[in-house]
Formats: sequence, C-alpha cells, structure tokens
Amino acid sequence: MINLKKLTLAVSFAVVGLSAPAVMAENNAPAPTGAAVQQQGQATVSDAELRKFMQASVEVSRIREDYTQRLNNAKDQPIAQKLQQEAQDKMIGAVEATGFDAASYTELAERIQASPELQSRMQELQ
Repeated sequence: MINLKKLTLAVSFAVVGLSAPAVMAENNAPAPTGAAVQQQGQATVSDAELRKFMQASVEVSRIREDYTQRLNNAKDQPIAQKLQQEAQDKMIGAVEATGFDAASYTELAERIQASPELQSRMQELQ
C-alpha cells in the first residue's frame, strides 16, 4: 500500500515525466485549459481505472527512484542522457503493461491532480 504523499509525487512525476512523449505524439492540438482539465476530472472514472492507475503509479515511482539514484551517480552528460531515456522507456512500458498508453495515463494523472473527489476515491481504494 502506498501513502498519499508518494502517490501525489508519482502523479506529479507522471504528468511531467510522461507528458513529453504524449505531447510529441499529438498533432498540434491546443492544450486543455485549467477549466477543461477540471471538467475532465469530474467525468466518470471507474474504480478499475483508478486501481490500474495506482498500480502503474507504484511501478513508475519505483523506476523513478531507481533511476534517480543512477542519475546521481552518472559520471558525464551522455551517460545521464542514456539513463534518462532508459528510465522513460521503462516507465512507459510499465504504464502500458497496465493497459494505459502514455497519453491516457498522463491525462488521468492530470485529472486526479485537479480533482479532490478522484483523490479521495483513490485513498478509499488503497
């Protein structure tokens, strides 16, 4: 079981760490405004989706922690860049293993971050 602080950190990291490939994959669509994200947060998200999200978040957090340590020990920039790419690839793989794609995971992370109701439901599911 993960605590709320780790989950919030994982969600924040997911939004930042996985949004780059999702944004690059999109075709210049305008970014949603804060109000749009808030409205999406109120849309129906099933308990099964939240459980899958939490499972993916735990794995993403584990990978992030592992690679943060490795990055701190990297001796030069090319090695650090290689490690960052490895970490991102593994995080995307972990997300996809739960049935999400990076864009859907990132969208749900943003919705959770903007919705106290979704955050509360996640706590109840833990």
